[in-house]
Amino acid sequence: MQPQASDSLAAWPAEIVAPHGILVLSGYGLDVRVWRGRLRVADGIGRDRREALVHRATGRLRRLVVLGHTGAISLEAVRWLVDVGAAYLQIDADGRVLAAFGPRGTDRPSLRRAQALALDAPVGVDIARRLIAAKVAAQASALAAGRELLAVTDETVATMRDAAARLHVAASRDDVRLAEAQAAAAYWSAWATVPVRFARRDADRVPAHWRTVGSRSSPLTGGPRLAANPANALLNYLYALLEGEASVAARIVGLDPGMGVLHADQPNRDSLACDLMEPIRPVIESDVLRLLAARPFAAADFYETREGACRITPPLARQLAEESGDLVRGAGQVAEDVARLLEARPAWQRPLPTHLSGRNRSAGRATSAPTAPRAVAAVPPARACLWCGAPLRGQRKTCRGACERAVQAENTARFAEVGARVLQEHRRSGASDQWTEASRERLGEVETARIREARAWQREGRWPTDMGAFKREILPTLADVSAGALARSTGLSVGYCRRIKKGLVVPHPMWWERLVARNETSRGDTDGAPATIHDR
Repeated sequence: MQPQASDSLAAWPAEIVAPHGILVLSGYGLDVRVWRGRLRVADGIGRDRREALVHRATGRLRRLVVLGHTGAISLEAVRWLVDVGAAYLQIDADGRVLAAFGPRGTDRPSLRRAQALALDAPVGVDIARRLIAAKVAAQASALAAGRELLAVTDETVATMRDAAARLHVAASRDDVRLAEAQAAAAYWSAWATVPVRFARRDADRVPAHWRTVGSRSSPLTGGPRLAANPANALLNYLYALLEGEASVAARIVGLDPGMGVLHADQPNRDSLACDLMEPIRPVIESDVLRLLAARPFAAADFYETREGACRITPPLARQLAEESGDLVRGAGQVAEDVARLLEARPAWQRPLPTHLSGRNRSAGRATSAPTAPRAVAAVPPARACLWCGAPLRGQRKTCRGACERAVQAENTARFAEVGARVLQEHRRSGASDQWTEASRERLGEVETARIREARAWQREGRWPTDMGAFKREILPTLADVSAGALARSTGLSVGYCRRIKKGLVVPHPMWWERLVARNETSRGDTDGAPATIHDR
């Protein structure tokens, strides 16, 4: 598998840069080792295998995520990750965090001693109250932002406000848990009817209970574990990523991830990591909600186990993990805040280090202006093919080729059916099928205006010397722009814009500049800023 010393440079695996600082490995027979100073990784399934090299200086690796349990990682690779300051996170197929470690951070025995004593001290109740208050406030913001999809009622809003008020005066961890449960019941009831869209090709192939979010309680366990539908499987998977990041963040700031202040101690669970997750959970939930609204899924994105649990397949799991980079910063900020509360230090002493967020370094720059907290985005909305559910780039709604033709055929059949029904109703009402004189006059006015505009443009002397430039230089750039977007920017009909995209017609040169401008605008479009976690 490893190249020999005599191998040429062209035979080496390609060097890659980790997307967003995250490298995700999935499949079977995973292999992570060091080869000639570089991290050599191999993953995949069957013939679909990948081998790549990551350089220390140019790879920009911050986190290595392994999705699976077959393969090997060498001791030298572990040291390589520690040397470059990268975290390692391994998640099993059922969403359990199997391993999580990060670069060495603060090692303060006094901080761990304060953490151990916090369970029976007022500071432990204060930390629990702050974490859940931040969570409930973020849940209320998520409900307000997602009203178009969520079933938010006046009773839901009132319940959330009452829970926030109870948290403000909570005097024990039990009071905090009761207020959290009250808010959670109202919050998740608003999610139950949110639809989960599937590609048209797979719409009839998925079970009925996969098509809505439903309850957070799985029928298999009576709780969130072993989700039975895709929406809850997405949430559980992203929570597992967040748990790993919170566990790594706790170790870096000098805390023991197993000793929680809110979650009870349990074997094989990082209870403090579960505590640190609470303020960031609503951010994940808001991003999942945007994902459900923006993307139709393919049936192949999920699979059902023999027990009936729903799981995410490796391609979608890899995409979600690669796009969750800012969870690192969010978990780090919460961990640092908890450490500061546990080890309250006099003003004259140096504050605890902030390896993860760098807030001490930023505060020390007297010349720098204060900035708002950085947004934390787990899952930005992704485009997917309407027919097969495959990920898309650009502004297209379907894959080129078979998917595009299938959607066109389905739309044509629907259009013919609806058109015949509307025409029949039109005739039954006694209306005429012929154009009215007023309609003809309006059409004539539009055509006359277009002709005048074309003649005026031509008199300016801007006629191109090379008419073939359109097909060579402009037409290829319109492939990822929808006909509707071109029609809105130019005023031409959608049908005519479709013929332009297919190369059947060459538009008048006066439209060329608008077509180019629309293409550049489409490439520069970005989604709105995601939700933000503020320190509370």
